[in-house]
Amino acid sequence: MRLKILLLLALAVVWQPAQGAKPQVAFDRFIIKFRAPVAADRASPVALQRLPGTLGVSARVQRPLANGAFVVRMSQSRRYGQWLGVMAQLVREPEIAYVEPDVPVEPTSDPLSPDQWYLNHPLSGINAPGAWAYSTGVGAVIAILDSGLRPHADLLDNTLPGFDFISDPFVANDGDGRDADASDPGDGVSAGACGGGLPQEDRYSSWHGTHVAGIAAASANGYGILGVAHGAGLLPVRVLGRCGGFTSDIVDAIYWAAGLTVPGVPDNPTPADVINMSLSATVTGSCGQAYADAVAAARAAGVAVVTSAGNRAADATDYAPGNCPGVINVAAVDRNGGRAYYSNYGAPVAIAAPGGDTILDPGQNGILSTLDSGLWWPEGDTFGVYQGTSMAAPQVSAALALMRGARPLASVAELEQTLIATARDFAADCIGCGAGLLDAEESLKRILGLTVAASVADLQLRLLGNSGRYLDAGDGTGTIGYLVVVENAGPDPARELRLALQLPAQTVLESLSVAAGSQCDFVTLRCEWPQQAPDTTLTFGLVVRTGNPDKMDFSAQISALEQDPDVSNNYASARFGGAIGWGWIVLLGLMCVLRWRGCRAAASDPATAVNGAA
Repeated sequence: MRLKILLLLALAVVWQPAQGAKPQVAFDRFIIKFRAPVAADRASPVALQRLPGTLGVSARVQRPLANGAFVVRMSQSRRYGQWLGVMAQLVREPEIAYVEPDVPVEPTSDPLSPDQWYLNHPLSGINAPGAWAYSTGVGAVIAILDSGLRPHADLLDNTLPGFDFISDPFVANDGDGRDADASDPGDGVSAGACGGGLPQEDRYSSWHGTHVAGIAAASANGYGILGVAHGAGLLPVRVLGRCGGFTSDIVDAIYWAAGLTVPGVPDNPTPADVINMSLSATVTGSCGQAYADAVAAARAAGVAVVTSAGNRAADATDYAPGNCPGVINVAAVDRNGGRAYYSNYGAPVAIAAPGGDTILDPGQNGILSTLDSGLWWPEGDTFGVYQGTSMAAPQVSAALALMRGARPLASVAELEQTLIATARDFAADCIGCGAGLLDAEESLKRILGLTVAASVADLQLRLLGNSGRYLDAGDGTGTIGYLVVVENAGPDPARELRLALQLPAQTVLESLSVAAGSQCDFVTLRCEWPQQAPDTTLTFGLVVRTGNPDKMDFSAQISALEQDPDVSNNYASARFGGAIGWGWIVLLGLMCVLRWRGCRAAASDPATAVNGAA
């Protein structure tokens, strides 16, 4: 039966640059800002005077900028990679605030790129254009584990030979099982064809892999759109077809994409630097060992693994492979910068990126990318908008490829830490969305050593029952009390802390005991305080009123300016509430009659109090 297939919905050697990739342009100008104000006619700092003796290049200040920085021209013109030593030395100078290339720019050549709001929107964009001054991903490879790719004109220049890992001919929909053809024949399926009455109606082909690939690395060829890492290679690895895909096929594909051996399959000549899996289980469950082993093997081979958190508006803890250790799990924000209504959330989420919202405005708020125009079978190139965490994940994969292109020897841990450390604050509510919003430009600057790493504060958040039970007030309502505990496990002080509380819809905040030194807004349910020292704990006490006696989900998230080595414990959720019913009261009374002495002891010992968290 096709129902036995574990359905996974995808709607959640040295590689040489492909033909058409643009070479790096030589330049001789930089934008440099000094920490102390400098007059334009006297701007000749010691840091610039030392350059001829240390790196064999001289510098001359050209003119001031409106922001207080200066245009500085060097005595030589070099390509970007040849300037890294000079930039690294300058940024270490105590009198210099920052250094960045003043590179030539040209009009965007791809006609649809103005519609790609997710590249640079002020509220929700990932600052991709700023990153391209440092890297376009040339030399890096992104594996797209998905439904395969169409030979779209915007993808051809960057597409490498891939592999089709779908072992079931029906799912593959191309007449056979595994083969070296990773093109997408279409994943459309008739109602009921997957078994068990699924799908309930005809489902047209999605061309999902083609859409995901375009977001990651559509080439800068003047045809349509610009991929975030438009200089990177695309490695198509087909794992999804009609009715989804098998976990076993996906696991094999992870090994192969990472350059590891898979029995019966030719070796991969162009191993990936990043594996993108825009897919999520349709049923809840923990990460299986097969997934966990594959991800661990990929990371050991120097390959980052990116997953989409899923589109169930649920806790991501329950959805594989995004809940597997070692993956970079991505939530989605809408155009306003808040959590998209469909996005999963929670502790497994590492970071967020734009996923769009086609409900609000299908033409303006979705994620534009490459597609095929066919309903069932391929018919030709087109473009279209989708929404989902599937669209957010390839932006993160591409940012990692940009960093690997700029720093080929950077480890997976270093890439991941840089990605997390440079994420920016959300413009709107995004509780459970990880460290912040992807910032491609800042991640490139940090990995190249052009910005200084922030101090580290390990914030940890817990929700505890106090008592955590529903206490009936006798008027059709009751109260629930609980505690929010914020700990800084160090090593550095945390600054500008922000606590966001989220209550169930059926509740109203009745009281909030504010921790010393903090200020809370009872309307927005936000608390802020300027600093928290290492090895200290702050506790907030909440009491809510509700007419619902059942257990409900409460959550909270903490953030600060400092880098956090583990953002998974910056978010916490717990179930509080639940009144003791009459059946339990009768049973407890009977137990007290039978065991009067033990009941009295329990009633007098506060250590036996029941915690309401589940």
